[in-house]
Amino acid sequence: MSMLYNLINEINGKVEFLIDDEFRLVRPEDVGLDSRAGYTLFINEDYIAVSNSNRRSLDYYGGFEYVDKENVTVLGDYVFYSADDERVQGHLDFFFHPEKGEL
Repeated sequence: MSMLYNLINEINGKVEFLIDDEFRLVRPEDVGLDSRAGYTLFINEDYIAVSNSNRRSLDYYGGFEYVDKENVTVLGDYVFYSADDERVQGHLDFFFHPEKGEL
């Protein structure tokens, strides 16, 4: 196997460990998104993450194509959207701080 292949597998393993350890698995509706925005999302207080294979649905149906590119990070097979973007923060507030009101 090539060194690049090994590196990709190592990165994916570390990202999956991070998601398992630091993120919650939720449905799009749980964070105030259209159900078509994806089957599952991973969230913590600072990020909304989605697998690369579900990115397109989140971008289109969730409006995440408007998240500033500087607040989007691709690591391995996952895309992380930072709460530094108002759109992302609004959806995290919907879940973690419902007292702030609706979106």
